[in-house]
Amino acid sequence: MPSNAFKIAVFLSAYAVAMAMVEAAAVVYLRELYYPSGFSVASAADLAVVPAHILRVEFWREAATIVMLAAVALLAFSSRKARFLAFLWAFSVWDLGYYLFLYLFLGWPPSLDTLDAYFLIPWPWIGPVWFPLALFSVLGGASLYYLLKE
Repeated sequence: MPSNAFKIAVFLSAYAVAMAMVEAAAVVYLRELYYPSGFSVASAADLAVVPAHILRVEFWREAATIVMLAAVALLAFSSRKARFLAFLWAFSVWDLGYYLFLYLFLGWPPSLDTLDAYFLIPWPWIGPVWFPLALFSVLGGASLYYLLKE
């Protein structure tokens, strides 16, 4: 019989994958509206095509995403360490799922070297897609390992 931590991790994963799909859908709409000929970002200046009031909404949408991931992690476990590990696990699954859904919906990114704006908080973080995929694969695996070991 699976441990309680394993069951919770499965439900956290389901939540994070669903959030990833919603996040990817929002990005699909934004890219269609503001980058109809294709999304390309090499610097923060490439985001200037998006009106400032929409970027403000994006900033708050990203902040809300962090709050939602933190909230389910806080509800999932009682110890501070397990909550932190659960947050890292959920964040990792969410981020990996986000890129998977973008690829399924848009065929984007065309390669792992493609540049992306990872996050807008507190400023645009820009780099190749392989970086968050590698980071959250390792971070997610480690956090799940220690969470199940906890």
